[in-house]
Amino acid sequence: AAGLDSGTISPGTTVYDSGAREVGGRVIQNYDRMGHGWVTMTDGLAQSLNTVAAFISTSTGKDTFYTSVQRFGFGNLTGVDLDSEGPGMVKRPGDSDWFQSDLGTNAFGQGIAVTPVQMLAAVSAVANHGLLMKPYIVEQFVTPDKVISVEPMAVRQAITEQTANTLTGMLVEVVSREATKAQVVGYRIAGKTGTAQIPTAYGYDPSATIASFVGFAPADDPQFAILVKLDKPQASPWANHTAAPAFRAIAERLMVYLQIPPDEIRLAQ
Repeated sequence: AAGLDSGTISPGTTVYDSGAREVGGRVIQNYDRMGHGWVTMTDGLAQSLNTVAAFISTSTGKDTFYTSVQRFGFGNLTGVDLDSEGPGMVKRPGDSDWFQSDLGTNAFGQGIAVTPVQMLAAVSAVANHGLLMKPYIVEQFVTPDKVISVEPMAVRQAITEQTANTLTGMLVEVVSREATKAQVVGYRIAGKTGTAQIPTAYGYDPSATIASFVGFAPADDPQFAILVKLDKPQASPWANHTAAPAFRAIAERLMVYLQIPPDEIRLAQ
């Protein structure tokens, strides 16, 4: 989003992926420790290439990158009406614990901690044409004297509408090409897998992950967003094999519950 919004990249921008990229003295590698040759930005997103994410953040520059992170609400309270909300963790240039290498690793999620509500709000901003909304749980406060309704509240335009639409198209490609276990027959789904290593006092846990899938549908007219987060899944460490099928099962039921016709029928109407 930061790269697209600043005009630094487009979905078709190409870069040569050798399997490793040095940022601030640290060598960043892909999850499979392999190079993938010439790839586009959409390829990098679909294949979860850390090197491509680092290319985007370093090309965009630290000021623009971290401004975008902040505009999506990461590192700050969303203000949701739930007790004990945390702000997550985002290191920024100028902080004593921020290093140049963080610009590379933060791009694919390492060194940033977010809450599930923050993640859903940020992804929903993409679905909502770039507009970040304040999440809320309670719809009405009812007293013997009156009823107070809670109205949706816009926080800010996180990215432009054009960037949101472009990114949505890229996320549809992610699901159709790589995260296929999240597909729902008859509907275009926009989404992304996440497979996060778990930090410990002695470094990252070598055997456990947090697997997640976040997405929204229908892609052209979103009616819901879903985040599935699995702590230390046993069947597979990879989100495409665990969180993505769970997303599909929930989305299939929501399509029926919300009476959303398949894309072909809905768009024809």
